[in-house]
Amino acid sequence: MAAELIFNCLVGLGIVFFLVQAFSLPQSDNPGDVLGAGGFPVILGILGLIVLAVITVRVLRQKSKVKVPMFDLGSLDGRSLALNVVLLFVYIMVLDVIGFVLSTLLYLPVAGWSIGYQKPLRLALYTVAVTAVLTGVFGILFLVPLPRGVGLLRELSYIIF
Repeated sequence: MAAELIFNCLVGLGIVFFLVQAFSLPQSDNPGDVLGAGGFPVILGILGLIVLAVITVRVLRQKSKVKVPMFDLGSLDGRSLALNVVLLFVYIMVLDVIGFVLSTLLYLPVAGWSIGYQKPLRLALYTVAVTAVLTGVFGILFLVPLPRGVGLLRELSYIIF
């Protein structure tokens, strides 16, 4: 139980640091932007502190070691989680090199397969649909500068968004 409490304290300190940084973000000059630049991070930070408090109370009530199967690398869930962390790391590393669209098209089916999704046609449709929606909403509608990749991939991305 002591390890969980120390871990929760460290996570709490991280969230408080995140909140301090979020509160220091400048306010928006846009009258339509109610929350400003720091609004969304502040909401996430406060929700994180609430969830952390609930988890800490639960740990204190159980007074025993909390076993989370997902964190046991000997279990299938643990191996799946570790594989997904590695996949996410690789996805982030190649994002600027091969661009958002191609890296997302490669990442989503592999991540889906790694968590046990076995229907390839539905996984392919899901991959294409999610990539198209994310690119359309963020790249085209909200004009978020999504990573375009380098070289020829960069030039091809201008056709899409």
